[in-house]
Amino acid sequence: MTWIKRFNSFRSGFLNPFTFFEREFNYSEAEAWKNQTRIDQSFIRLAFLLHFTMYSTLAIPEVRNSERGMFYLGTIFLINVMGLVLSFQEKFLSWVIQISNFAIIFLMMNLFHESFYNSHDPESLQIYNNFFLLISLIVIFQMFRLKKGSCFLTGTVAIVLHIFFISLKRVELGLDEFPRLLFVPDVVYALCIVIGTSSVIIVKRLISISSELDLEYKFIQQDLIVAKQVQENLFPGRLSIKGIKYEVMRITPNHIGGDFFDFVQLREGNTGIFLTDIAGHGIASALVASMVKIMVSTMPYILKVHPSRLMDYIDDSLQQQFQSYHASAVYMFLDFISKEITFANAGHPYVIQGSSVREFHEIETVGAILGFGIKKPIAEQIKLPLVSKDRYFLYTDGLIENKSEDGKQLGTEGLLEILNENRSETDLGVFKAKVQKAVEKFFGDVALEDDTLFLIVEVE
Repeated sequence: MTWIKRFNSFRSGFLNPFTFFEREFNYSEAEAWKNQTRIDQSFIRLAFLLHFTMYSTLAIPEVRNSERGMFYLGTIFLINVMGLVLSFQEKFLSWVIQISNFAIIFLMMNLFHESFYNSHDPESLQIYNNFFLLISLIVIFQMFRLKKGSCFLTGTVAIVLHIFFISLKRVELGLDEFPRLLFVPDVVYALCIVIGTSSVIIVKRLISISSELDLEYKFIQQDLIVAKQVQENLFPGRLSIKGIKYEVMRITPNHIGGDFFDFVQLREGNTGIFLTDIAGHGIASALVASMVKIMVSTMPYILKVHPSRLMDYIDDSLQQQFQSYHASAVYMFLDFISKEITFANAGHPYVIQGSSVREFHEIETVGAILGFGIKKPIAEQIKLPLVSKDRYFLYTDGLIENKSEDGKQLGTEGLLEILNENRSETDLGVFKAKVQKAVEKFFGDVALEDDTLFLIVEVE
């Protein structure tokens, strides 16, 4: 049974052309193309498969009826089998390839020479010579070894052997000089040398460039991992904030992104909640988000209790320091002493309010995108009563604008539907898990194109 399994594995692997090419030429990294031993092993195995095309020459009556034709073809088969066996070790592969090439070229040329031994008239000589053109396939095939001298060496041997055989033909015919038509294969061999060698030089250069790009990519990936760790440290950890409970979900298609939120803990136990979405994706957006984090953390205290003025401050700073970047943001100031929530929304998706006993709905506000200095104040300020068990849903536009597998967007209506379907859940953690599950179900397995974040805050 073991031998049967091994044979089936061999048959489905080596003898299956699709499996063979997938395995032998699975060079996923550019560095793999510099492993000459592996390339030579794959070359020998590919040559073994392709050498069976040589037996199509048996369809030629002169070859088929040749006295030693079967001997030559049988010897070629044995040479290829020997090469195949030797390809499973790593020593002397270059010698195996070159000696096999020279032997096969010699045997094929000898086969053609003997098969057309009786050709004397010009037309028969032309036919005789045309079959030598088949050797050019062996010459051009050498470029798959990706060695600059491989085509040149094999092509030179082919030219020398061909001149040797046509010299024999000249003696047989008693000619004083070589007919020019007999040199056509040599010209073709020379062209194959030029084409094959040029191709190898170009491919090796491309591999070198690709290898450099691979190395740069690895460095960039390492830098992105560090950048992600740095950005993660900018986000608030799992905090215990008096007066509120919260749950958050973040999805970043790239390592880092421009969606950011933070809690600003103030005197008297009051709290500010800041959430922003920097335009764009990736490193630049993440850096701007980090700068905005620093702005919010270091700005004067009076601005942290006045959302509209806080937005004006960020608008001016972005316009002066990052003229090509803009952002949307929302800031909520929770005053537990006066029992009020004051917030401003600068071009951000509307804050959604609701509770386990009251439907979720949008709080419509007026505000413009930050970074352009469109107006002053950049966002109007709204006050609401601070009611126990009320929930506030803050999110970035990726949540409603990313597309599902069938190309649909969740939209505000879809989001409100999900929130209201699950609003009866009194436990905030379970509520968040159900909302996230519904969102993930909507998007399916599709990779999100935009950063996505939502924050649910519940007043205790």
